[in-house]
Amino acid sequence: MTLSTSEASMSTASVSSSENAITTLCEMCLLKPENPVRLSCNHTFCPDCFSLANREPISCFCPACKKPVRPSTSTVNAHSSLADIELELERLTREKKKLLKSKQREIKKMELEFLNECRNQKLIKLKRLKSELMLIQDDILAMTDASTNQSPQSMNETNLSPNSNDSRIKFMKTEEISNNHVNMLKNFSDLENNYFSKSAKYRSIGHLIYNAFRYDSFVDNGQITVSDTPANCAYIYGMSASSTNMLSVAGTLKTVNIYNPTVEDPLPVVYPLTKLPSNCFTWSTSWNPVSPNLLAVGDYNSEVKVWDVVGKVATCTFHGHTTSKILNVSWTPTKPQQLLSVAYDSTQIKVWRLNERGSVLDINVPDKLLMLSCKPLSPFHFAASSVDRKIYSFDLRKPDRPVNTLAGHAKSVFQLKFLDTKTLVSASVDGTLKQWSYDSCQCVRTYKGHQNTVKFIGLEVFGEHILCGSENNSIYLYHEALSKPVMSQQFPPSPSLTGNPCGDGNERLVSAITRVGDQVCVANDKGVIRILKLGEDTKMKHFGS
Repeated sequence: MTLSTSEASMSTASVSSSENAITTLCEMCLLKPENPVRLSCNHTFCPDCFSLANREPISCFCPACKKPVRPSTSTVNAHSSLADIELELERLTREKKKLLKSKQREIKKMELEFLNECRNQKLIKLKRLKSELMLIQDDILAMTDASTNQSPQSMNETNLSPNSNDSRIKFMKTEEISNNHVNMLKNFSDLENNYFSKSAKYRSIGHLIYNAFRYDSFVDNGQITVSDTPANCAYIYGMSASSTNMLSVAGTLKTVNIYNPTVEDPLPVVYPLTKLPSNCFTWSTSWNPVSPNLLAVGDYNSEVKVWDVVGKVATCTFHGHTTSKILNVSWTPTKPQQLLSVAYDSTQIKVWRLNERGSVLDINVPDKLLMLSCKPLSPFHFAASSVDRKIYSFDLRKPDRPVNTLAGHAKSVFQLKFLDTKTLVSASVDGTLKQWSYDSCQCVRTYKGHQNTVKFIGLEVFGEHILCGSENNSIYLYHEALSKPVMSQQFPPSPSLTGNPCGDGNERLVSAITRVGDQVCVANDKGVIRILKLGEDTKMKHFGS
């Protein structure tokens, strides 16, 4: 019997839908799974059936065809129908809503915990003040020898007298106090000030607590040993990262080493991709923001060189600084042809352009310069620090004098970093970091906890967090809204390539820090660089930022 064209198409559609229905059944129990596990070989199983067949997580295979596979909760593949894709989208939407609800619950829990603690702290202060006031009033009455028997005004009007057993005052048991709660107590004053100031940057105090304490560890992801031998330990002065996550390292070895610390499989030791030769020590490097192969290097011979890293060729060399030791070089963010530099013991900032042989602009400051930092997204604005304990902000369109002066440090300012376009962070050998409003020139916050009284230490920003080195061979993590460290980690003496401690083994200074992608490279004064990741609290890492 011959079928018509329409009948044949209907028959084909029926068979196709039947096949799709079959493929959605578990290959083992032949039931339709609620959360199917779809394998790369296109077989589908219930989660329980698949787990039963693969009790060893090391060897994962398909129970139907015995092929090695990688399980996935997604049922969508290249052969999926539109209906299957829509079902999968609905499932993913439901999962997303669940995660968002979990995040909101966690934020509300943190906020409620803070508010309870805030209330408890205020009640304790109130009780203490009332107790002290009663004592003062009793002493006044005794000394004036009052003729009446009038007693002091009752202090129980609010039912919160010093002897009150108000059931609202509850404290957590010691074993129930979480790390977040410990951090909250340590930074309670700053959190309280932020709460009452109603800062527009954070939607609630819960969001601030969440962002501030989301990281709870430094995860070791590899090591770079710059020194060739234990007897030749390199002091690492500066590091910088390119837009392609290449790391340049400057120090007391007569080369500038280039590394790729972001390999997919972390290695115990990372070796240089290339080395740029130098006839002297180097202090500072800066990658071009547009051309990732161009690297500016400042050395001890008062020269600024621009290297083509791929070709290992110095494309241009700038002379003009009258003193040795180029302390800092920096490209302007939106003018990739323009470069700034400062030298040790100099009061002059020089501006260079790639198509000009000499400096195109010399900017004078009142005292000897130490460091400079260009404002993000601006071709004209930058800040420079000086030994006179001040920070000067400049506009290249008006170079005759500083636009503003930021004063507040007790000693010389050795490091500068912009946190964002409106906020600057400085590090001084007075042992503090300071956050400044770039426009109002006001010190917003002072950070204390690390050690810095003698030398340059590393300074880097990581979103809302600030990383700084210390003279006790440690790295400290601050949040921009909190004056005390969120966490810190001290590094043990690091073995060299030969297995022995480098030099005397007493590393005492984290001298340079730079962000490379989602990692942080931390260097010390013994030629060892550790590649770290900021580990998120297990309760928070699923929620994102």
